[in-house]
Amino acid sequence: MRQWQWWLSTTIPSLIKPSLAYQQLSRNFWDAINYEWPQCHCQFTCIFILLLLSFVSGSKNVDLMMGFFPCVPWGLTLAISLSVLSLVRQLFMHTPPNISVWSESLEAYLGGMGYEVDTKVLYVTCIQWRFSNAYHWFCILEISLEEYIQQYLQSSAVSPSGLCPPTSSLQDPTHCPLSFGGHNWQSNKSSDIDEIVCMDACFTQKQRSGLQDDPVNPTATVFLSQEEVDSMACEVDSLRKKKPSMQRRSGYGSKKNHRDKEDEYEQGMRIPASVLKSCNESFTAADEKHQKASTQFFSDTGVMALLCHHDCVTHLANMTSAGEQQHYALSLITALFSHLLDDFHIGLLYDIGCQLEQSCREWGFLEPFLPQISFDISGCEFWSSIKALIPSLCVSGFHQCLFVIDFQVHHLNEKSLTGLGHWLLQQWNHCQAKKASASEGLRKCGVDTMTLQAEWVAQVAVWTKAIPHKLITGHATKTTENIILQIMATQKSLGNYETRLGGWERDLLHGASDMTSLNIQLAECHQKVRCFKQALQKQKAALGVHGLVDLATLQINSYLQNHMETSVKQCEPGIVKLSTNYNNMCLQMAALIHKGKASQGSIAPVLIPRDALFKLDVDDDIWQDV
Repeated sequence: MRQWQWWLSTTIPSLIKPSLAYQQLSRNFWDAINYEWPQCHCQFTCIFILLLLSFVSGSKNVDLMMGFFPCVPWGLTLAISLSVLSLVRQLFMHTPPNISVWSESLEAYLGGMGYEVDTKVLYVTCIQWRFSNAYHWFCILEISLEEYIQQYLQSSAVSPSGLCPPTSSLQDPTHCPLSFGGHNWQSNKSSDIDEIVCMDACFTQKQRSGLQDDPVNPTATVFLSQEEVDSMACEVDSLRKKKPSMQRRSGYGSKKNHRDKEDEYEQGMRIPASVLKSCNESFTAADEKHQKASTQFFSDTGVMALLCHHDCVTHLANMTSAGEQQHYALSLITALFSHLLDDFHIGLLYDIGCQLEQSCREWGFLEPFLPQISFDISGCEFWSSIKALIPSLCVSGFHQCLFVIDFQVHHLNEKSLTGLGHWLLQQWNHCQAKKASASEGLRKCGVDTMTLQAEWVAQVAVWTKAIPHKLITGHATKTTENIILQIMATQKSLGNYETRLGGWERDLLHGASDMTSLNIQLAECHQKVRCFKQALQKQKAALGVHGLVDLATLQINSYLQNHMETSVKQCEPGIVKLSTNYNNMCLQMAALIHKGKASQGSIAPVLIPRDALFKLDVDDDIWQDV
């Protein structure tokens, strides 16, 4: 029998009750349990508090009751203090887990006290290997203790009479009680949604290919099995093959039949087909064929998570494809509904929720659960909490990688559980403040609630109205669109030169110190204005009637102009800072040239005037190659 099999079948089960007894007697490692220790006559301070070296006992229970955990199930060569292992566990929950660094630090500490440390074997020290093994099985023992306690409590609990059945079977310490742990959850049906969940994928949690396979861990996991994911992938492929090829994801059918019709809503969708198409073309995650990770170098390319809106993990799916394929999301949703009651409704937040909903309605995915799901667009912030695991898990074994993520998720869920009361109070106070502010606004506006609700419905109807098909396709071809863009750029440059020309003419009227240079600049500016006007005439002549109509529509579109100005203002601070740094470097270079510390013939670049920074033209000094 292999060592890991002995741990699973014999050692861990036999240590559960002794471990509970030790925690009770020591008050969770607070008090030391007195035993008759062997006499130590060494000249150094005895370090039995930390670990026990070269101590062989006949029973592992005796080791545990002494406060130590063995590194192997038989032939003990190293026993480590339970307090030290508990400390390391907490440390690795808050910092990147690194057994090698911890072991090297321990070796240096023991070496400084005069203890001889074993040498390295195959680039791994004996203490590192033994400590790593002891820590891993200590973590499994801790999880087994919690599972044992939960099973005992559930078997001993008596359900109160008169209560409705629980919301779901997701009622253990690893799941959020605010989301799935209540009774009488149908008593308040003010909303059609009973719970909100969110879903997202991360392609930084990878695992290199070619690593040696490691044993399976016996603990419970939030990861879906590979069989569940593969089964959903096969179901997706079979459903897509049954549909006719003409009903692909475009949502338009035949272009000939829809050329003169208005944009349409697909059955069950709340947004027009044109919006879905543009989203599918622009959003990278919506493209299943887009490669986000290399399957040549990584056997596992990422992880997809399903969480409640309190950021407690419900399920995870290990991804092995290069892109964010839909069967991972579908398998997570199916696994969630396997724990829920038949009439339970969820709101699903996903960054491409509209595309997932369209696929479900078009191909028949999630057909039994689709009426119970309301799709929307959002993401989750779970990945930042496990980003510290990326370096170590990249080179870990497959099952070890899943175990470490499971262990971290278990820690995060417990941490979230302890703060749910504070979170609930904070959200309640925030809700009451918003309610008071809204009530005050309603009172001041003097309009009754029914009128405001009617106006809101009218606004929603206007802004979500289907667009005429001719505005989607447009009269202009791709060439015409490029000409329109050129015209807009030419008009912008022409306006800048005309503004500059007006300023110089005012300087000429009021008198200038250098009239010769001013006249030269005026002549050049007049020449550029004439050139831009001629170019503008040629570009408009090439547009045609429909192109001129589209150009006029864009020019009077105040929303588009405001959007462009807002975008420029958002980028302005960064651009101004960059130009300031550039000007400072130019001044430093000029100072070095003046002091004779630069190469002979060096020329300092021209400064960028801040006032003209957003009025640049193609032949301004900033583009000169010096």
